[in-house]
Amino acid sequence: MLASSHNYLRISRILKCLSELGLEHLNMGFLLHVLNEQSEFDRLAASDLRNSMDRWWANCLRNQEDRTWVRTLIKRVREGGPVFTRKEYEEVLWSRKHGGSLNAVR
Repeated sequence: MLASSHNYLRISRILKCLSELGLEHLNMGFLLHVLNEQSEFDRLAASDLRNSMDRWWANCLRNQEDRTWVRTLIKRVREGGPVFTRKEYEEVLWSRKHGGSLNAVR
C-alpha cells in the first residue's frame, strides 16, 4: 500500500513537471487514458489510484477550462454515467490537437 501511494505521488510530480516544462498538453492525454482504462475496461481501477486521480492528478491541469472539463467527465464516469470509450478518448485528443472545443466532444 505504501509503495503504491508513493508511486501515485511520483505521478503527481511528473504531471506538475510536464506543466513546468511547457508540455502540459500531455497531461490531459494521460488523465483521459487512465479514465478510459477504468471506465471501459475496468483496469487501473484500484481505489487508491482513483482517489489520486480524482483529488490530485486532475488538478495538475493549469488551464481552468480543461481542468473543469476533465473533473466533470471524471465525476460523470464515477457516478455511473456513460462509459468513456477509447473512441471518445481519441476524438478528444484529435479535437485538442486541431484547436477544437472539448465541449463539442462530450
